[in-house]
Amino acid sequence: MKDLKRILILRYTLLIAVVLAATSLLVIIPLRSFTVSREKESLEEQARVFSGEVERLFEDPSSPPDVDLYLETVAGDLSTRLTVVNLEGVVQGDSEADAAEMENHAGRPEIVGALAGRVTSSTRESRTIGKSYIYAAAPVIVDGEIVGAARVSMPEENVMPVVLDIWWIFLGAFGVLLLVVVAVSIWTERTIVGGLRGMSEAAAGLASGDLTRRVAEPDIVDFSKLARDFNLMADRIRDTVEETAAERGKLQAVLNNVSAGVMVTDSDSRIIMLNPAAEEILGVEQDEAVDKRVIEIFSSRELDVTVSRAVAGEQMDEEIELLYPQKRVLHVKSNPVTDSSDRVVATVSAIEDITALKRINQIRQDFVANVSHELRTPVASIKALTDSLVAGAWDQRETAERFLRDMDHEAGRLSQLIEDLLTLSKLEAEEAELKLEDVDIRALIVQCLEAKRNLADEYGVSTEVADAGPKGDVRGDQRLLRTALSNLVDNAIKYNRPGGKVGIEIRDDGPYFVMEVEDSGIGIPREEMPRIFERFYRLDKARSRETGGTGLGLSIVKHIAELHRGDISVKSVEGEGSTFTLRIPRR
Repeated sequence: MKDLKRILILRYTLLIAVVLAATSLLVIIPLRSFTVSREKESLEEQARVFSGEVERLFEDPSSPPDVDLYLETVAGDLSTRLTVVNLEGVVQGDSEADAAEMENHAGRPEIVGALAGRVTSSTRESRTIGKSYIYAAAPVIVDGEIVGAARVSMPEENVMPVVLDIWWIFLGAFGVLLLVVVAVSIWTERTIVGGLRGMSEAAAGLASGDLTRRVAEPDIVDFSKLARDFNLMADRIRDTVEETAAERGKLQAVLNNVSAGVMVTDSDSRIIMLNPAAEEILGVEQDEAVDKRVIEIFSSRELDVTVSRAVAGEQMDEEIELLYPQKRVLHVKSNPVTDSSDRVVATVSAIEDITALKRINQIRQDFVANVSHELRTPVASIKALTDSLVAGAWDQRETAERFLRDMDHEAGRLSQLIEDLLTLSKLEAEEAELKLEDVDIRALIVQCLEAKRNLADEYGVSTEVADAGPKGDVRGDQRLLRTALSNLVDNAIKYNRPGGKVGIEIRDDGPYFVMEVEDSGIGIPREEMPRIFERFYRLDKARSRETGGTGLGLSIVKHIAELHRGDISVKSVEGEGSTFTLRIPRR
């Protein structure tokens, strides 16, 4: 380590010694240039005055005076040389040479500048005299127009005595300065070290993470600016750290709240980060997965290959079936992240659980297949009956009447199926807007049973409503509630026995109105209970077709209950009957 004091003393002493030696040899050059420059300024001023004096030489060109003689008289005992040049550069007169023998001066630098309207000076060797001269020329203006140039010059050697005197003064001054430098170096070292010590300590504190450290401004202007810059830098570092933390917080908030899973891996396919959605989709916590390879966490070769190909620079978009920790179908979009040199440093994978979507698509396909099947049956029956009538059965009255009754039955089934499909489609597409109003449930039940009286008589089933029950209205859609209740009562009658009963009871369950539709019919097997509310599900297909059922009634009831933020449930014993419970919020 080097000591600052020694560095300053040695370097300044060496510097002054070199400067002293160089100055001893070279100071005369800048001094000479300075003196020449001063003389040029003096000559330029003389040239301005001289140009005014010689204007009269150009005012009457018809009677030109002896210009040489005139200039010699004006110059007198002065050390300056005077020259007059016309606009074409021809010398009109000179105080030291015969103008007739002198060259054209149009190309002389000072003459060029003067004829252009400027006071110009230059230093060069005179071709006429053969010595180095300092020249200054000014334009001669008559009636606002430049008519020539007036030049003043002096030998350059005239300035050397002044230069030598100044040179000896400088030489002595540098000798004294060399003695002063050592003392100044020591004083400077102490001042510098004192000013830098505080900044050094503050920088160390800032590097250790203390963003509150600042530096007091020293008395030295340069150090004061450095201290201000340091404090400004510390403020910007603090702001940058805070902004980075805020941006990290925003990014973390986005990742935490985005519904899609996000998995970040490094260039070795090691997991760096999982957001909460990815943790839920993949069934693993971030702490367990970080720094581990994808294949180590998920026993899915497809997922590992997708991420590995992204590491290789490909943009991946794949559907992957994940078997562990539970069976899921995932849509994975994995993209590489590159640095400034296009090297892959990480991958970001967006993961979406499409298991439910796949299931919905399958349900939709099954629905289309079921609809096609259900429509095909009554249409085929109507077509067959129509063909039979056309083929001649029309002539047999009894047969024709039976065929027409069968056609009417099949047409009714077809109409009911289409109606139920339209209703279910609107409910599932959430197109059914609830027209909320106060509905008297007891009155609604009475109306429903009255409408089903003929059907109940046809099947030999009795109906009744429990007298006891809560009073009041339900806030709901009367049309949809009537549809739900009608479907429940319709099933209770059709899947009953001759002499059976259908009972409806209303009771209060806190914020809910509860309607129970109980029958003494054939009941539902335990293994069939989970599927009872599926579309097109029929417990007894033969009985359902015979009664005109479509298999959509209970599915419609379920959707209506859910639209009202309620629910539907069933209890049943095979061979003894069933009880369907519909719960609807009061408000």
